[in-house]
Amino acid sequence: MRIRTFVTPAVVDGETAESADGIAAILFDNDDAGTGRGNLLCTGSIIAERWILTAKHCFAESHVKQDASKIQVRVKSKSYNDGGGVIQVDDIKWRTNHDIALLHLTRDANSEHVRLASASPVEGSTNYIFGWGTRSGPQGAPAKELRRATITVADIDDTDGYGVGRGIRSAKGNGIACSGDSGGPQFKLVDGLRYQVGVTSAVWVSGNACVSPMWSATVPTSLDWIKGVAGL
Repeated sequence: MRIRTFVTPAVVDGETAESADGIAAILFDNDDAGTGRGNLLCTGSIIAERWILTAKHCFAESHVKQDASKIQVRVKSKSYNDGGGVIQVDDIKWRTNHDIALLHLTRDANSEHVRLASASPVEGSTNYIFGWGTRSGPQGAPAKELRRATITVADIDDTDGYGVGRGIRSAKGNGIACSGDSGGPQFKLVDGLRYQVGVTSAVWVSGNACVSPMWSATVPTSLDWIKGVAGL
């Protein structure tokens, strides 16, 4: 999770998610046996059989960069380190000046895909975030099971964590994002269906706690780029 530069130095609170449909755990530096029981890097969403949408800073600001050989994803499991299936990543694409990245998988995820929103959410509306991030501050351990939280949209014309790309600023509902939730989806509900409007990018940190507000990169702003790269 990027910390906004103006801050003084798992989904916190929230609740256990009912399922991991459309959500992927992004792992790095796994063991040689390829079990996928490595370190949780970030969270992502499955937008097509071989494409994961997530945050650029997960890679650009870590030792990973664009070395896809260091990355695997786990799909179809509420646990980031057990169950489901583990798939190797063979390419990492990221968008200039936006906290948006796409991971290409070596095989099909065989999992439910998320719907991508073409319009931003309404200010004041309740949205939902998902992730395996720490529940006890930026230095804590990942959540054992996928969690979700409600958040309230405060501003749809803010910036993402880089302060350049368009972003959605949201206030805490029953929870807020923290380290490890980066790259996870922010959903709005339309007629009972969820549409991804944001990619978790940054959160306000006070002391050793992730607190409100948080920022997400705006998916509709990057929709043409996403579709072009993924061939959607």
